[in-house]
Amino acid sequence: MKKLFFILSFLLCQCSFAQKTLPILKSNAKTIKIREGKSEIHEQHPIAKANPDVYVPKPFTKTQEITYISDIDSITFKVEMNKIVDFLIVQNGKDTIKTQINTNKNQVISYPKYAYTKNKSAKHDTIPFSIGEDSRIYLKGSINNSDTLTFLFDTGASGVVLSSPLINKKVNVKIDGSVLNVGTDGMERVPTSAQNTLKIQGLTWNQVPLLAIDFGDSPFDAVLGWVAFQNKVIKINYETKKMIVYDSLPPISGDFRKVDFRLIDGIPYIKCKMIVNNTEYEEWFDFDSGSDGSLSISKEYFINNNLADKLKKLGESGSIGTTGINIVTDVVLLRRLKIADFELYNIQLSVPQKDPDTPDRLGNIGNLILKRFTTIIDFRNNCMYLNPNNLMYSRMD
Repeated sequence: MKKLFFILSFLLCQCSFAQKTLPILKSNAKTIKIREGKSEIHEQHPIAKANPDVYVPKPFTKTQEITYISDIDSITFKVEMNKIVDFLIVQNGKDTIKTQINTNKNQVISYPKYAYTKNKSAKHDTIPFSIGEDSRIYLKGSINNSDTLTFLFDTGASGVVLSSPLINKKVNVKIDGSVLNVGTDGMERVPTSAQNTLKIQGLTWNQVPLLAIDFGDSPFDAVLGWVAFQNKVIKINYETKKMIVYDSLPPISGDFRKVDFRLIDGIPYIKCKMIVNNTEYEEWFDFDSGSDGSLSISKEYFINNNLADKLKKLGESGSIGTTGINIVTDVVLLRRLKIADFELYNIQLSVPQKDPDTPDRLGNIGNLILKRFTTIIDFRNNCMYLNPNNLMYSRMD
C-alpha cells in the first residue's frame, strides 16, 4: 500500500516564531538526522507544510539532549519534559522550515517503541500468512479483543493503522488525538488512539498507538508496520508462507546476499540499480511489502536523468493513496533491474505524471518484486539478506 509514516505536527500558535530570533540549522540535503540522547538516531525529511514540523521524543527523566544533524551543520538542545523548543531549518540557503521539539506527555511519540510478549517459550516465533492475489502478505489477528481481523503486513509503514469505518463497530477504540499522515499522494491529518492491545498468533503487543484511516474496499482491516518487530530479525518465506521472528541472526546459507538499508522517515530503504542502455542508475528504494506494485521512481528523478527518451512507454495507470487523491502514472518498460547480485528483467516502472506534494522523492519497490526473494531482515543492524525463490522469474503482472 502507499506507505504510511507519522510526522507529527500540531496547530500551535505561531507567535513564538515571529517574536524572537530562533536558532538555525543549515542544510543542503533533503533529509536530516535526529539523535535522542547518545545513540538513537532517526533520519527524516523536514516538512515545511507541517508548519511547524514537530518532533516528539520518547519520555525521559530530568533532561535529554536532542541533536539535529544535517550534511553541513548540527544543533543540540538540552530539553526537559513538558516543554517546547522552536527553531528553524534553512535548506539550500533559501527555504525556511519552522521546526519544533515537543516533550509534552500528552503528545504521540514520533518513533515509539514496540515490543511483544508471547504465551509460550520458544527460540523463535512463527507467524503463518497468506499471499493475496495482489501479491501482498496477509496475517490474522485482533485489536482490543475484537473478532478476527485481516492485517496487511507492510514494511513500508512505521506503525499500526486501523480502517476507520471499523471503529466502535467491529473494534472498540478510543480516539484521543491526531497526527499528520504523510503518504505518497499527499498529507492529511488523521485520528489517533494511544493505548491499544494487538494480538497475532500468540504474540501480544500492549499500549500500541494506532492511526485510523479509511481504506475503502481494500481486502484488509488493519495495517501492521515493520516496527512491530523492531530490534528483532524476521525471515519471510513465500514458499512456506511463514514469517519467523528471531531475537538474533540465525545461520544464513551462502545463497543469500547481504543488502544494507537506511531508515528514512521510519521506513527501510535499499539501493537498487536500474540498467538502461548499459548505464546504471542507482537509487534508494522504499522496501515496501505493502505495495502491490513493482517499481516506481519520482518524476523529478526521471526528468533529471533524461530517462524519458530511453524507456518505452507501455501505458498509463491510476492509484488512490491514503488521502484519497488519484495519482496518474506513466508505465514504462525497464529491461533490467539489479538488486544485490541478482537481476530481474522486463519490469514495469511507474512514473507519476506529477509528483505529489510530499518531501519524499525516492523510489519504491513493491511486493510484486519482493515476493520473489526469501528475505531475512535484521532490524537490529539495519541490513537484510535476499535469496531468490521459486517465484523469481514468474510473470510480472
